[in-house]
Amino acid sequence: MTVATARPHADGIVALLTAAGVLVDRGKAPAGGGWAGNPGTSTFTGYAVLYPFTGRDDAASLAQTHDAFDFSFQITVVGATQDQAIGVMDAVRTALIGVTPVVAGRAAYPVYRMPLDQPISRDDAVVPPVHYGVVQFHFRSEPT
Repeated sequence: MTVATARPHADGIVALLTAAGVLVDRGKAPAGGGWAGNPGTSTFTGYAVLYPFTGRDDAASLAQTHDAFDFSFQITVVGATQDQAIGVMDAVRTALIGVTPVVAGRAAYPVYRMPLDQPISRDDAVVPPVHYGVVQFHFRSEPT
Protein backbone atom coordinates (compact mmCIF):
# COMPACT_ATOMS: atom_id res chain seq x y z
CA MET A 1 0.00 0.00 0.00
CA THR A 2 1.21 3.48 -0.87
CA VAL A 3 -0.06 6.33 1.26
CA ALA A 4 0.06 9.57 -0.68
CA THR A 5 0.91 12.92 0.89
CA ALA A 6 -0.61 16.30 0.14
CA ARG A 7 2.61 18.33 -0.25
CA PRO A 8 3.71 16.90 -3.64
CA HIS A 9 0.19 17.45 -4.95
CA ALA A 10 0.29 21.09 -3.82
CA ASP A 11 3.74 21.41 -5.42
CA GLY A 12 2.26 20.23 -8.72
CA ILE A 13 -0.42 22.92 -8.59
CA VAL A 14 2.06 25.67 -7.69
CA ALA A 15 4.24 24.55 -10.63
CA LEU A 16 1.31 24.78 -13.07
CA LEU A 17 0.32 28.25 -11.87
CA THR A 18 3.90 29.54 -11.85
CA ALA A 19 4.48 28.21 -15.39
CA ALA A 20 1.37 30.13 -16.49
CA GLY A 21 2.75 33.36 -15.04
CA VAL A 22 0.43 33.48 -12.03
CA LEU A 23 2.07 34.91 -8.91
CA VAL A 24 1.21 32.35 -6.20
CA ASP A 25 2.18 31.14 -2.73
CA ARG A 26 0.75 28.79 -0.10
CA GLY A 27 -1.33 30.31 2.67
CA LYS A 28 -0.01 33.85 2.25
CA ALA A 29 0.49 36.62 -0.25
CA PRO A 30 3.50 35.80 -2.44
CA ALA A 31 6.59 37.98 -2.48
CA GLY A 32 5.97 40.74 -5.02
CA GLY A 33 2.19 40.48 -4.69
CA GLY A 34 0.02 43.34 -3.51
CA TRP A 35 1.02 46.98 -3.21
CA ALA A 36 4.54 47.83 -4.40
CA GLY A 37 4.73 50.79 -2.01
CA ASN A 38 2.16 53.01 -0.35
CA PRO A 39 -1.24 51.32 -0.48
CA GLY A 40 -3.57 53.11 -2.84
CA THR A 41 -0.92 55.19 -4.57
CA SER A 42 1.52 52.53 -5.80
CA THR A 43 1.14 49.69 -8.28
CA PHE A 44 -0.79 46.62 -7.13
CA THR A 45 0.28 43.23 -8.48
CA GLY A 46 -2.57 40.73 -8.44
CA TYR A 47 -1.86 37.31 -6.97
CA ALA A 48 -3.22 33.92 -5.96
CA VAL A 49 -3.00 32.02 -2.68
CA LEU A 50 -3.20 28.21 -2.53
CA TYR A 51 -5.02 26.63 0.42
CA PRO A 52 -4.69 22.84 0.09
CA PHE A 53 -6.95 20.37 1.81
CA THR A 54 -5.13 17.43 3.39
CA GLY A 55 -6.45 14.96 0.83
CA ARG A 56 -8.35 11.72 1.13
CA ASP A 57 -7.10 8.19 0.58
CA ASP A 58 -9.53 6.10 -1.36
CA ALA A 59 -9.74 2.41 -2.10
CA ALA A 60 -8.85 2.13 -5.79
CA SER A 61 -9.90 -1.50 -5.98
CA LEU A 62 -11.90 -4.14 -4.16
CA ALA A 63 -8.63 -5.12 -2.43
CA GLN A 64 -9.03 -1.91 -0.37
CA THR A 65 -5.42 -0.85 -0.92
CA HIS A 66 -6.27 2.86 -0.52
CA ASP A 67 -3.72 3.80 -3.19
CA ALA A 68 -5.86 6.45 -4.86
CA PHE A 69 -5.57 9.95 -3.42
CA ASP A 70 -8.21 12.66 -3.86
CA PHE A 71 -6.72 16.14 -3.56
CA SER A 72 -8.89 19.22 -3.26
CA PHE A 73 -7.67 22.77 -2.89
CA GLN A 74 -8.84 26.34 -2.83
CA ILE A 75 -7.36 29.27 -4.70
CA THR A 76 -8.05 32.79 -3.48
CA VAL A 77 -7.19 35.57 -5.93
CA VAL A 78 -6.62 39.18 -4.92
CA GLY A 79 -6.62 42.35 -7.01
CA ALA A 80 -6.81 46.08 -6.38
CA THR A 81 -9.87 46.25 -8.63
CA GLN A 82 -12.60 43.86 -9.59
CA ASP A 83 -11.18 43.69 -13.12
CA GLN A 84 -7.73 42.79 -11.81
CA ALA A 85 -9.15 40.04 -9.57
CA ILE A 86 -11.16 38.66 -12.51
CA GLY A 87 -8.01 38.67 -14.64
CA VAL A 88 -6.07 36.69 -12.05
CA MET A 89 -9.00 34.26 -11.68
CA ASP A 90 -9.16 33.78 -15.45
CA ALA A 91 -5.42 33.03 -15.51
CA VAL A 92 -5.81 30.51 -12.66
CA ARG A 93 -8.73 28.74 -14.34
CA THR A 94 -6.92 28.62 -17.68
CA ALA A 95 -3.78 27.19 -16.05
CA LEU A 96 -5.62 24.44 -14.17
CA ILE A 97 -8.92 23.26 -15.66
CA GLY A 98 -8.38 20.09 -17.67
CA VAL A 99 -4.61 20.14 -17.10
CA THR A 100 -2.81 17.20 -15.50
CA PRO A 101 -0.33 18.19 -12.79
CA VAL A 102 2.98 16.42 -12.31
CA VAL A 103 3.17 14.62 -8.96
CA ALA A 104 6.37 12.68 -8.25
CA GLY A 105 5.77 8.91 -8.20
CA ARG A 106 2.09 9.28 -9.04
CA ALA A 107 -0.12 9.23 -12.12
CA ALA A 108 -2.47 12.20 -11.86
CA TYR A 109 -5.78 12.90 -13.54
CA PRO A 110 -6.75 16.32 -14.95
CA VAL A 111 -7.82 19.08 -12.57
CA TYR A 112 -11.48 20.04 -12.49
CA ARG A 113 -13.38 22.82 -10.79
CA MET A 114 -15.54 22.08 -7.75
CA PRO A 115 -19.11 23.47 -7.69
CA LEU A 116 -18.42 26.52 -5.53
CA ASP A 117 -19.84 29.72 -6.94
CA GLN A 118 -18.93 32.93 -5.19
CA PRO A 119 -18.75 36.37 -6.75
CA ILE A 120 -15.63 38.49 -6.87
CA SER A 121 -16.06 40.50 -3.66
CA ARG A 122 -14.75 43.76 -2.29
CA ASP A 123 -12.98 43.66 1.07
CA ASP A 124 -13.63 46.97 2.81
CA ALA A 125 -11.90 45.77 5.99
CA VAL A 126 -8.54 46.79 4.49
CA VAL A 127 -7.61 50.31 3.43
CA PRO A 128 -7.69 50.81 0.55
CA PRO A 129 -10.18 48.04 -0.28
CA VAL A 130 -9.12 45.09 -2.42
CA HIS A 131 -11.17 42.60 -4.41
CA TYR A 132 -10.91 38.84 -4.03
CA GLY A 133 -12.38 35.68 -5.46
CA VAL A 134 -12.43 32.07 -4.30
CA VAL A 135 -12.55 28.91 -6.37
CA GLN A 136 -12.04 25.25 -5.45
CA PHE A 137 -10.53 22.50 -7.59
CA HIS A 138 -9.90 18.77 -7.32
CA PHE A 139 -7.84 16.02 -8.90
CA ARG A 140 -7.00 12.41 -8.18
CA SER A 141 -3.74 10.50 -8.36
CA GLU A 142 -2.64 6.88 -8.15
CA PRO A 143 0.81 5.32 -7.72
CA THR A 144 2.76 4.69 -10.92
